[in-house]
Amino acid sequence: MTSPDLARALLLLDQQSLPGLDLPARAPGQWSGAEVVEHLGRAYAATAYILEKCAADGVPRGTAPSISQRAWVVMVVTLGYLPSGVRAPAVTLPQGLPGDEAQAFVRAGLHDLDSAAERCLVRFGPRTRVANHPRLGGFTVPQWCRFHWVHTRHHMRQIAARSASRP
Repeated sequence: MTSPDLARALLLLDQQSLPGLDLPARAPGQWSGAEVVEHLGRAYAATAYILEKCAADGVPRGTAPSISQRAWVVMVVTLGYLPSGVRAPAVTLPQGLPGDEAQAFVRAGLHDLDSAAERCLVRFGPRTRVANHPRLGGFTVPQWCRFHWVHTRHHMRQIAARSASRP
């Protein structure tokens, strides 16, 4: 991994044995551990796709965030707090991969994201808004990497809590 934040996300995925992957969801509307991991993989893959497209075309697609989006970026990216209960974008919704497949999928997506991020960093530098987050506006490559670390940590904590409360 070339991005320190994505390396931290991979380390967290590798360190956590993910014993809760095959646990059923605890409450209606909650995802199982495997679904959470698949969701992370789909989020990585979606970002990798748009970053690869930007790098290949030589055109960054990020726009300046609104004032309200900037406040959220400070909370999520700068301070590292991702609130619970935010609906995931449709492209990141799990499709039902079993736990072992979800684990392979998430790692492949993270490696693809790291590669795409590195290509964009070389092509556009660290200060160009390369692509828009669906809710938070245009992100630079370092902001994308930091977002995915915060997002991974948020969900790994959920899986760990669910595993710890297992009967």
